[in-house]
Amino acid sequence: MNESLLQMACDAADLDTTTGICTHPVWIHQQGLLPELDASSGVAVSVAILACWATAYVYRVLRRAGD
Repeated sequence: MNESLLQMACDAADLDTTTGICTHPVWIHQQGLLPELDASSGVAVSVAILACWATAYVYRVLRRAGD
């Protein structure tokens, strides 16, 4: 999963404002929506999500039991 997407970009100093053409385009790595995670970080995020879900579920069960 070390593949990266490249996107053409232009520095403001290299942009010809009269024609709108970049005189020296460069290729930059495109940032994804979410950062890449290693296994331990993925597990930590998963545990946090499950803990929030479990807390909400327990609250819902206790609220229904009180009715």
